[in-house]
Amino acid sequence: MSFDYKKRAATQIVDHPVGKLLDSLRMQSAFYTSSRLTRPWGMIMPPMPNCMMYHIMLEGAAEFRVKDSVFSLEEGAFVLFPAGDGHVVSDGQCKTLTPLTALPIESVTERYETLDFGGGGEVSRMVCGAMLFQHPLAIKLLGILPPFIKIHPDSEDSGSIVTSVAELLKAEAQSVSVGAEAVISRLADILVIAAMREYLSKLDDSQTGWLTALEDDRIGKSLKLIHDQPARHWSLEELATAVGMSRTSFATQFKKLVGNTPIDYLTEWRMSLAYSSLQLTKDTVLSIALDIGYQSEAAFSRAFKKIIGKSPAEVRKDYQALNEAAHS
Repeated sequence: MSFDYKKRAATQIVDHPVGKLLDSLRMQSAFYTSSRLTRPWGMIMPPMPNCMMYHIMLEGAAEFRVKDSVFSLEEGAFVLFPAGDGHVVSDGQCKTLTPLTALPIESVTERYETLDFGGGGEVSRMVCGAMLFQHPLAIKLLGILPPFIKIHPDSEDSGSIVTSVAELLKAEAQSVSVGAEAVISRLADILVIAAMREYLSKLDDSQTGWLTALEDDRIGKSLKLIHDQPARHWSLEELATAVGMSRTSFATQFKKLVGNTPIDYLTEWRMSLAYSSLQLTKDTVLSIALDIGYQSEAAFSRAFKKIIGKSPAEVRKDYQALNEAAHS
């Protein structure tokens, strides 16, 4: 019997809805920094909107301060800042804090950097990074994620993953060999997904919000239709019929699980797609409008500003300014 590799490659993997969501969260690396830090040392990480920032301790320990929280990270542990909140990271005693932009960072490639910083005392090593969102659902996911997520190497669910990946990251960070950027970026993706998976798995239905809707056979199907065909002018009746429900029961159940009406959700989903396109592509506003089902730039711009609070031009300008500031 011959092996049909093309057929096997085209076969979709059956997965839990939340697993599919996490798999769809494609992110683009903003930067990765391999750091060697010697006491005394302290750094200020600025807020990075639309980014997930993370740190993994490869050796030693560090203290983190974010908003009203203070915690330590030991060797092998990992912390994720889903919303890119600004924070302070130090040896726990250093009083002089250096802003990120003033650190002696050495660029290895466009996105991969090294840092050797501190007073020459006890050594700590970590890999830090930031990843830009490329999927609108990532922004919605932030609504149920805390300011930071920690994973310890002795965690029941993900400890073995973190420990194994930490060892691989440590080896790559020390060698800085050819292809290190690609290896570190993929290892970081694994850590981010593992962190979110562990956190989400511990929440009950009352805490997961719209994620519960993804798991519902019929409402989840309607969400997939909207996500896959945002340019279609869906009506309440069409969606209800597509999932085998009456118009009234569908509207009621959708509002209960998702939090708003199907048509309002469709509009918000379109604006989320547009928001990402304005930031991550050079497509014209008219082209983006047509892609998500609007017939004119003016109609799209009015709807966009109503939902987002800014015009398409303002969103693109703000994002460009943020990028310029990050590279200055």
